[in-house]
Amino acid sequence: MSKKRKRISRRRLAGQRVLAHVATFNLETGSHKPVTAARRYIAEQALVPPAILNVRRNEHTTDRFFWGEKGLFSAQYAEENHFLFPSLRSIVDTIGEDVLFEGIEALASDDWEEMEEYEYAFV
Repeated sequence: MSKKRKRISRRRLAGQRVLAHVATFNLETGSHKPVTAARRYIAEQALVPPAILNVRRNEHTTDRFFWGEKGLFSAQYAEENHFLFPSLRSIVDTIGEDVLFEGIEALASDDWEEMEEYEYAFV
């Protein structure tokens, strides 16, 4: 039986690097659902996009949201589609694509020939 290595998405890796430059806020859900708690926090604090909201549901689960000019999205969606958000695009333009995305090609190579296969012997 062989085990395959998980493929790293270049788009998501690039998005993670962009979102690392965005302000992050941590909050508890209280008696609300995570998305409701995030929306209430945005309204109370009058947050200006872009922002990342880490909403803690319980001691094991934390939901991540991205507050952008187009609304509230999951952080994973924002990572994978960072180029769709004008505020994130301005971060990329300010820092520079060469600096921000340096080395991504090497980290997320798709050389299937180099993938290791693990053989399990049943004795």
